[in-house]
Amino acid sequence: MSSEIKVSGGFLKDKKVKVLRQGNYRITMEQVRRSMFNIISEKVLGSFFLDLFAGSGIVGIEAISYGAEKSVFVENHIHAVKLLRENLKNLGIQEKTKVIYKDVFEFLNKTPKEKYDIIFADPPYELSEKILNVVEYVNNYNWLKIDGILIIEHHKKTILPDDIFNLSKFLEKNYGETVLSFYKY
Repeated sequence: MSSEIKVSGGFLKDKKVKVLRQGNYRITMEQVRRSMFNIISEKVLGSFFLDLFAGSGIVGIEAISYGAEKSVFVENHIHAVKLLRENLKNLGIQEKTKVIYKDVFEFLNKTPKEKYDIIFADPPYELSEKILNVVEYVNNYNWLKIDGILIIEHHKKTILPDDIFNLSKFLEKNYGETVLSFYKY
């Protein structure tokens, strides 16, 4: 089952995107997306953006809308991947995107072909204990460019340390039950 939400800003503002409304899929709220892109606005223009646990792709789509050069989406739920590909086609942005149908941990457990300016990870809340695995792989396999940013969306009950491996938290923003933690080298 799907429904629609709107892109919150950029050149695709108010365009509709289909999102899954089943199982454990949560959609990053518009307020959270808008705030996040306001915070990282200077980094987004011309960036390589990686959207992990992409779902229907709204965050990576917003990155393109705000000026990212390329968004790569990693998702392992076939219905979400189909919806994501449909969204990219309907918005006419397929040439700036790549969809990878794979488990995030399997994807991250290797040396990347390209490094990213911004990595956004929004694992399902039941995988909260695996957030540190995401950070570990990003750190150990050098997925981030040296001046890149890792953003983790998580539940407020999940407390993330200020320093994880070589990454340091430089900002944390709360939005009700949702928290965004921002890390850099």
